Amino acid sequence: MNARTVACVAAVITGLAVVYTVALLLAMPDPDWAYPARGVIHVGELATFVALGLSGAAGTGLLGRLGIGVGVLGALLLAVAEVITLSAPATSETLFAIAPTLVGLGLVLAGIAVVRTGRWTGWRRWVTLALGVYVFAVLTPLIITSGGPPAYAAVVGLLGWQVLWVLIAVAVLVETERPALSLPTP
Repeated sequence: MNARTVACVAAVITGLAVVYTVALLLAMPDPDWAYPARGVIHVGELATFVALGLSGAAGTGLLGRLGIGVGVLGALLLAVAEVITLSAPATSETLFAIAPTLVGLGLVLAGIAVVRTGRWTGWRRWVTLALGVYVFAVLTPLIITSGGPPAYAAVVGLLGWQVLWVLIAVAVLVETERPALSLPTP
């Protein structure tokens, strides 16, 4: 699998997450059975990390590899936390306390690596680091002060989070070359 394919999957899933979050802001009811679907949203974020790693934008050094690895672990834990919310609420709550920090740390480390490698240009060079900083400077304080979803401020914070995930997936698509088309020889 290549970076562009994984980035397409990530862009679709995180794009749907943006739509879902906007619907929540417009007072769409959020049923209990939505937890597994929200787990899929975190799989989309995990796919974004994988696409970023496959793209080579974070380089091959320890910083980029560590950032991608920590981020993947955090996104995986977020997906599990969503899926088990009703069946194991205490475990889910613990995972929700740990996983966003891992995702944010992974994004900061990978984001620094992306900036340092200089393989991406313009806003795309900065978007991974921006999301990592956003986790600690905006999202986490909003979640803590509002009490978390379904509080309006928390959902607005999650909307920003989702938009930035989409932008990372788009950055992979824009900055990664398409595989060469090879035509069969007669």
